[in-house]
Amino acid sequence: MKRGHFFFLGLLVACGGADESPLLDGGTNDDGGGGDAIVGNDAGPGEGGPNCEATCATIPQGFHPVRLGDANAACPSGWTSADGFTNPSASDGACTCNCNVTQNPDCTNGKIFRGLDDTQTPTCGTAATALSGNGGVCTQIGGTLYFNHTHYVADPPPPSGGTCEYDAQLDQAKLTGTAARLCAPPQSCLGQICDGGAVCVATDGDQACPADFPTKTLIGDSVTATCGSCGACTAAGTCTGTISFYADQLCQTTATDVVADAVCKANTIASTTGFVAYTWQGSLAKTSCAGTPSSTAAPALDKPVTVCCK
Repeated sequence: MKRGHFFFLGLLVACGGADESPLLDGGTNDDGGGGDAIVGNDAGPGEGGPNCEATCATIPQGFHPVRLGDANAACPSGWTSADGFTNPSASDGACTCNCNVTQNPDCTNGKIFRGLDDTQTPTCGTAATALSGNGGVCTQIGGTLYFNHTHYVADPPPPSGGTCEYDAQLDQAKLTGTAARLCAPPQSCLGQICDGGAVCVATDGDQACPADFPTKTLIGDSVTATCGSCGACTAAGTCTGTISFYADQLCQTTATDVVADAVCKANTIASTTGFVAYTWQGSLAKTSCAGTPSSTAAPALDKPVTVCCK
């Protein structure tokens, strides 16, 4: 989730030494316009004279004077503000697992179960001659097969092999955080940090706080999260295909096709034709990932800033 403009910390180093660069960019001043950078490099003597030096506290090397403000209230006049978040959290379901089949299962081999019946209502409850998937290779049945019953069914073989993986996806709408505001005195008079309120210092990243400023708060540009592993994946699917029956052993006569769709249906093949060979052309009707994967979101702050207060 985003709150709007925020800040990032950074020190720019050029040939010849450290340049003056903003500590917190993108802030605004209390006059409503774009303000000066919230804080420059390590705080030093104020430009406005002795009364503008931060005499109430010693600002540690690498830190910069700031104050944690009310997210719904303006910073003091002339100060610069920047908005962000603390306390990142993720609600249930922030991470979901999407199925990604990297190699399709195979439907060219496996057992093709057949059934039949002679009842008025199709049931196909009696086992018929089972066949084996042969990947389109002409295969002899080992006898003569006649279609002389009322109903028939052919079940395609189950898919074999295949690989898959789960892709964890983050739902940004399920991330929340507590709105926060940083206020910084003007560069020309850093001593204004001593005019009342808690004295705090800030630095880039998630850092340890100095002993004189023990109370730590992390503020970030936005709330983000890392999704954990969804776990192992097993490829699954459904096969379909066609059995082509032949009256000769070389599969050269006109084929009589039967769709293997697991549906018990009325026989339409003449009972006087005997078949001695067949081919199987299988294909994948549907793929999926087996299992019930889950992924846990670990919420965090993007571009964190460490704020340490007395």
